Parts: sequence; structure tokens; C-alpha cells
Amino acid sequence: MAAPAPVVEVTRATASNSGDINSRVDRLEQLLRANSQSQLRLEQIVDQMQREIGQLRGQSESQSYQLEQMLQRQRQLYQEINKLQSSARAPAAAAPATASRSVGSLSEADSYQMALNLATKERRFDDAIPAFRSFIEQYPQSSYTPNAYYWLGQLLYNKGELGEAAQMFATVSNDYPKSGKRADSILKQGLIADRQGDKTAAKRFFTEVVDQYAGSSAAKMAQKHLN
Repeated sequence: MAAPAPVVEVTRATASNSGDINSRVDRLEQLLRANSQSQLRLEQIVDQMQREIGQLRGQSESQSYQLEQMLQRQRQLYQEINKLQSSARAPAAAAPATASRSVGSLSEADSYQMALNLATKERRFDDAIPAFRSFIEQYPQSSYTPNAYYWLGQLLYNKGELGEAAQMFATVSNDYPKSGKRADSILKQGLIADRQGDKTAAKRFFTEVVDQYAGSSAAKMAQKHLN
């Protein structure tokens, strides 16, 4: 007569264990959902940080340009003073040639600064893109040309035109090995490859930045993506 009691106890124990398992599965699913949301939020934060860093670099470059212009004007004043002092001895034809070179240099710098201001100060991105294209076409040998390629690539990257943006960054990294924008250009190539699903290429670009520009902000960002 006492035999049925153990069966009841086993059934209750089984039901209790099943409830525990279901509860654990629910908690695991919640954790997975929370982790996915955190990962998405982290990616959004990284993208936002990259945009803000780009803007800060643009402002820094603009300030450096203004300082350079002040120094250039000061040098020009000294040159003008020296030219006036030696005008009696210098050939008459020399002055027009010097003036021509000076005007050409200012036009080149002003053209670049206009495009940079459109991108970083006025945030008129659709106007900045053709401005940088025009500058590159007009001054292909300028010292500002690698920077123009970089900013054109950055503007295209922000618009989602990844293929052409990658070409602009590749031009900087391949054709201007001494450019101050090279590390960032290689980093952007890695980011584009990553967004396009080419993990192998992305890893190659990130590793190149870390190896060649250790300690730089671009290398730190690349290392985070490698991790």
C-alpha cells in the first residue's frame, strides 16, 4: 500500500528540475539578447567617436594652416623689405617673376583652405567633395594634395560610398608614404574592408597600422579592432 508514494516524489522532483532548466535557459537567452544589444551599442559608439575624431583633426589642421599662413605672410614681408633694399641692384625683370610665384602659392593654399573649411567648419559636405576634387585636379603636385585625398575619402566614407572612399585612402597610403595622413588612411581601409565583410583584408590593414605606427591614435584604434 505504501508503494505509490516514491513515484509521486520522483514526479515532483522531475518537474522541479525541468522548471530549473527552463529558468536557466530563459536567463541565458536574456543574457544573449543583452550582449547583442551591448555589442551594437558599442559599434555605434565607435563610429561616433571616429566621426568626432575626424572633426577634431580637421579643426586642428585648420588651426595649423592659419599659423602657417601667418608665418608665411611674415616671411613675405621680410622678402618684400629685402627686395626694396636691393631693388637698385636687382634686375627689373626679377620682381614680376617673384610676385607671380607668390600669388600662385597663395591661390593654391587658399583653394585648399576653402575646401577644408567647407568640410570641417561649415559642414557643407556636399560642397566640400567637389571642392577637394577640383583642388586635386588643379594642384596634383601640391604639398596639400595627400591631405585633399584623405579628406575626400573621409567625406565619401561618411556618405557610405565605400568603394571610392577606399580608392582615395589607398592613394594616400600608396603614393604618399611620408604623409601625416597615411596611418589614418590605412586604418580607414581596414574599417572599409571590415564593413564589406572582408575580414582577412581588414586584419591585414589593422596589423600594418599597429606595426608601422605603434603608439599613434590610429594604431590604438586598429589594435581595438584586432582585439
